[in-house]
Amino acid sequence: MSTRFMWATIIGLVGTTLTAADGERQLRIITSRATPAIDSITVYQTKDQKRQSVGELSKFDKPFALPNDGPFEVFAKPKGGVPIKLTKKLTVKSGETHELKLAEFIGAVEVFGDNFPRADKIVLTDERDPGPGEKGHVPVQVATEYRVDMAAPPGFYAVWIVPANGAKAQRVVDSVRVMAGKSVRVGD
Repeated sequence: MSTRFMWATIIGLVGTTLTAADGERQLRIITSRATPAIDSITVYQTKDQKRQSVGELSKFDKPFALPNDGPFEVFAKPKGGVPIKLTKKLTVKSGETHELKLAEFIGAVEVFGDNFPRADKIVLTDERDPGPGEKGHVPVQVATEYRVDMAAPPGFYAVWIVPANGAKAQRVVDSVRVMAGKSVRVGD
């Protein structure tokens, strides 16, 4: 009888040690009024040079369980916009919850169209980007109407307007500084 009790105790101790060592890793997304509305957060993990989706969050009220320590890449997709990379190599240790505060990674640009032509599309690009319709163009963020917060990582950007009449895109602002957690107005 005492032998059974001893084995049960040993197995119980080993079992709880393994559970504690392999605790749940979680990612909690903290939103803010300072950042534009985000539709979803997607978490990727790269294995053997291939990016695989670990999961997608559309509601940010509960933490997201991660399958392992990582590293992970985390992208935020604003409403109607282009996904933004928030982190490159996020690692979360066993039993921890990592809080990712969007206001530390994203700022916003709001373009007022009072002095600009009627737009089919408003495009935020790198300052050296050749512009929409040109070879090598890479949009950082897009909007289909004026007075919409366009989410972007901190940095310096150019603002392009693609006119609704089909004319060539116009660079309307050369250098806009976006800071994390701040909103910048252009053209007001």
